[in-house]
Amino acid sequence: MGHAKKNPTWQSMQAGRAPQQKSLRGGTGSGAFKKFLMIFFIVAFLFFTSWELFFYINDTYIHATGSQTANPAGASSTPHVFESENNFVFRGPTPAPIHFKRPNFEAGIIFPQWSPDGYGTTDWQQQLPAVQTQSGARWIELTVFLSQATPNSMQVRTNPSTPTIQSFVAGIRAAHNLGFRVFVAPLMGVDSPAGQWSGTIQFSNTLDEAQWFDSYWKTYQPFVAAAAQNGADQVAIGTELVWLEQNAPADLWNTLITRVHGVFPGQVTYDMNWSSLAKQPLSWMSNKLLAAIGVSEYLPLVNNRVRVDPKNMPGLWQTIVRDPIDTFSVKVRKSLIITEIGYRNSADTLYHPWLPYTTVSPPDPVEQAAACDAALINVIPDQHIGGIFFWGWDGVQGFKLSGQPALGVLKKWYMSPQS
Repeated sequence: MGHAKKNPTWQSMQAGRAPQQKSLRGGTGSGAFKKFLMIFFIVAFLFFTSWELFFYINDTYIHATGSQTANPAGASSTPHVFESENNFVFRGPTPAPIHFKRPNFEAGIIFPQWSPDGYGTTDWQQQLPAVQTQSGARWIELTVFLSQATPNSMQVRTNPSTPTIQSFVAGIRAAHNLGFRVFVAPLMGVDSPAGQWSGTIQFSNTLDEAQWFDSYWKTYQPFVAAAAQNGADQVAIGTELVWLEQNAPADLWNTLITRVHGVFPGQVTYDMNWSSLAKQPLSWMSNKLLAAIGVSEYLPLVNNRVRVDPKNMPGLWQTIVRDPIDTFSVKVRKSLIITEIGYRNSADTLYHPWLPYTTVSPPDPVEQAAACDAALINVIPDQHIGGIFFWGWDGVQGFKLSGQPALGVLKKWYMSPQS
């Protein structure tokens, strides 16, 4: 009706200033004229209300979806905020939700810290939003570095690279506040001699092995308890303990699993080394309290320092990595999680991929990105693989993903509905 009031014919009739219509009043054409006016008013009303409805729907759609193709010059793109009864509610453009084919898939990245207050620092926590937006990761792995003096030492201890409990808790909370799910993994180091690592920890008798397991649990237990109290989602009982894995009695391993599970109600796993894929699963790996088996995946795809054409990488990865993982998964009757995988920024990244640097080949971020892509092409659709964690965001020497094209590869796959 608002438009009808502006119609010249309507205004002149109301003012009695339409001589040609005065003769119709009270005459034989009066009924027809009234019908004409009635039809005119109805059409005008419908025309006006339909445009009002169109503008309302269009505006609502734009506000709800953020799908306006372009802002007119001078128009503001600031999201609308409407006041509800108790507080302000955000009503701005938001990304459409992604309906993942595998919602429980652990699309992860590792961001380790090597100082007592590392996870509690502003620097680490301020990088978490970038980790999330640039990699698309939904899971983040927090490492806890422990060590012992020699491969035969029975005393496991913290060291200057171990986070404090306060720092560790701050890291879990900061990650959760951004919506990350948190995976806690212990890393073991051996101080001397040079070249020793967790896989070489070994003992000559069962008594020493039992003493080591007790010391290990005593040192690791406070972190498991803190992880439980602060809602971490997954905990590993150990990482890459190759000799102990193969030689320590199963009851020592089952006791460790029971201890961890008794404190931590979430998902429990063990992170074996990639070399174990070629062996038969140990009996304790079938323990029902272990939800999955993890693997640190650094299988070499080539035997020489060569650059591999990216188009050939997915096939190599399937044959050399995916097939053994699938076979092991079937044997152990559990899914496997790639709890650690990394490719250094070098042209020979597929040769001895566990090495953080190469002294021969030049940097090659394209090759690094292609290697990550080959892994994800194989992993994402594989139902035997429950997740993957890339080493790592930063603080990981040549494996660093921050600022590299490989991050775009992770985001492409992690944000895909197929993941």
